[in-house]
Amino acid sequence: MSVKHSVLALLSEEPATASHIKTRFAETFDNLWPLNMGQVAQTLSRLERDGLIATDGKLTGPTGRRATSYAITPIGREELSQWWMSTLHNDAIERDELVLKVSLAARRSDVDVIAVLDAQRFATVRQLRELNRQASELPAERSAQRLAVERQIFDLESLSRWLDRVESLANPTATEEAPR
Repeated sequence: MSVKHSVLALLSEEPATASHIKTRFAETFDNLWPLNMGQVAQTLSRLERDGLIATDGKLTGPTGRRATSYAITPIGREELSQWWMSTLHNDAIERDELVLKVSLAARRSDVDVIAVLDAQRFATVRQLRELNRQASELPAERSAQRLAVERQIFDLESLSRWLDRVESLANPTATEEAPR
């Protein structure tokens, strides 16, 4: 998640203090991804250093505490505009524990790889049922909560198809049972 660009997006709506940004972030994402004040302060510091935001004066809060307000700069607006139109890429194959487990199990004569796949498939179906239940209780709108649940559903459906595909593949030559 790009905290940097999330903060820029919030500041593009109106200038705000760190506390206000933290609150608006929580509201925008339905408290789905908590953001602590340290993250906000560090992000604001870096954005200001890079010329993407600038101080916009001081505000006095309800407790009498004075806080710095920040506003997005033209350079920050350009950065945000580029981010909106940039695409996300998963270029590198990351180390995936399930791929590791199935690959290792497939090489072993003492491990039933189909049982490993079935256990994962059962867990995946259970998660899908729960997420579909959650989705049915959410409004049909592009809220952060709904988008996150829908993304998880599609990811799990993809995983289920992958498990079926892996089951149809032949095992490599199995190695002997490991010494005990």
